[in-house]
Amino acid sequence: MFKQKPGDKILIVFSDPGGAKPCLAIADEIDPSGLLVISDREYSFYTDFRSKVTIINSDLELEKIIDDFKPNLIFTGTSYTSNIEKTTILLAKRRGIHIKSFVDHWTSISNRFRDDKGNLNLPNDIWVLDERARLIAVDEGISSESLYISGNPYHMWLKNWKPKITRELFFKNIGLDTEKRIILFAPDPLSNVNGLDTYGFDELSASIKLVNCVNDSSVEFRDATQILVKMHPNQVVKELENIFFGQANFTILPPEINTNESIYFSDIVVGFFSSILIEADLMDKPVVRFFEKDSKNDPLIDQDLGIKTNEDNLIIDILKKLSIK
Repeated sequence: MFKQKPGDKILIVFSDPGGAKPCLAIADEIDPSGLLVISDREYSFYTDFRSKVTIINSDLELEKIIDDFKPNLIFTGTSYTSNIEKTTILLAKRRGIHIKSFVDHWTSISNRFRDDKGNLNLPNDIWVLDERARLIAVDEGISSESLYISGNPYHMWLKNWKPKITRELFFKNIGLDTEKRIILFAPDPLSNVNGLDTYGFDELSASIKLVNCVNDSSVEFRDATQILVKMHPNQVVKELENIFFGQANFTILPPEINTNESIYFSDIVVGFFSSILIEADLMDKPVVRFFEKDSKNDPLIDQDLGIKTNEDNLIIDILKKLSIK
């Protein structure tokens, strides 16, 4: 993806996990002698990649790193919970450093580059997933000349990924019975972006429906099934924890549990439109997408991805995807 010349120095900056993984996939293809990777957050999946990540805690640290390292090129993710990439773009442009950014989804593309006053602060180049994402970006006021369709570098990397532990050890580490059918539930933190108005539901309303569906299902289904809840790192956890508290069929995974292993060792993955669903599909895992009956604004509308269902058919469609009657 990068044509690195001898002597080139590349700085990679990210925060949210959706951008972190593609950035790290790119970093693993770069000569480490001319590479520096920094973030303001730590994740357990860093160990899946070759590149070392340096954690910083302030804009002053970021500015000092840029001035000391003197990169020829900077590449960033695009987060909505952190300003580290936006600050990096500003610092790079002031110094005349070429900067590229990657957008890992189809939602809020222009907002990832807006300052507190709503003004666009764009890098030199923006990588997007596909033609649909490019058209969305243009519609939101970004010049087509700065847009490049890259696909997702992390998805290319993921095709060759294999777990470092066994299924037995994975479930032993979280204290679960490996004889049960395992459903991984990956709720997007839609309440962070006013999901009830934007999409017609959020992770809280959908989780309540999921719990009710499981509790209303047959004894045979409940006895044979365990649902692992993999919360998003940007999730406000307390309200979601309260929904699953005391529910025997649900286990909230600790945040340090590796996401790829969670997908790989599960039998099926349920969610809304998280990138985890695309990653599960790449691992050949069955996918079920939960939506309310009147849901709207589906970011994955053009993706041929699993079964799209609601509370009336959720359990039936899960069993259908697992080829269980």
